Amino acid sequence: MLLAGALAGCGTAPPTPSAAMPPLAAPGVGAQDGPASPSPSCTAWLAAQQRGEGRLYRVDAATSQVRIHVFRAGRLAKAGHNHVIGVERLTGQVFVPNDGIAGAGVELAFRLDDLAIDKPEWRAPLGPEFASTPSASDVAGTRANLLKAVDGDRFPIIAMRSTAVAGAFPVLALQLAVDWHGHTRTLQVPVRVTRPSGDAGHTALRTQGALVLRQSDFGITPFSVLGGLLAIQDDLTVDVDVSASPVASCAAG
Repeated sequence: MLLAGALAGCGTAPPTPSAAMPPLAAPGVGAQDGPASPSPSCTAWLAAQQRGEGRLYRVDAATSQVRIHVFRAGRLAKAGHNHVIGVERLTGQVFVPNDGIAGAGVELAFRLDDLAIDKPEWRAPLGPEFASTPSASDVAGTRANLLKAVDGDRFPIIAMRSTAVAGAFPVLALQLAVDWHGHTRTLQVPVRVTRPSGDAGHTALRTQGALVLRQSDFGITPFSVLGGLLAIQDDLTVDVDVSASPVASCAAG
């Protein structure tokens, strides 16, 4: 159970000031219980839709998939597991202009305490490096230590929003601001967008991409003991497959 033991000893660097990122208002990701207010982006996108300039979509958590891969490292790495962490309550919205990419955008968020860890059906397709089967106690320990290591009570949400969009449909390059653990970092993320055909008012939008989150960029020190003989890698890879349905409001659906 590499990650559980890893994160138990994982230290964090003191927070440093970072660019402020307005909280996303997608349903279910508020810092406190209760409905969240619409984000400024969603309000602007809704106004653009009402002017006939494009279409607003809300993320469908049930048909979206985000998988975070955590990798063991060090000469004793075989004593632990690689891990697959799944986001099962992704929230957010996407705006697609009628023509071109000007004004296109996306914002996504999820709560760390909603994460699922090491489901067998997620691990099996990844081959021998993920062939081990963490026990139920391993998974429970991983979850508890993960939340402790990343200060999940204080920073319960990972949020992302596009700050620029380049390319041309269906292949786009997003400049994505990621807010995690009190730090905001900007990443370049290529995505492929399947735009609705036919009646766009009743058809889902699909966006697929991948990115790398480097823990140290967000003030998190990757686990390492015994002089590095047992560790986890700094880089986490994230596969994203987002499905979103057209909506006529920014209210929680």
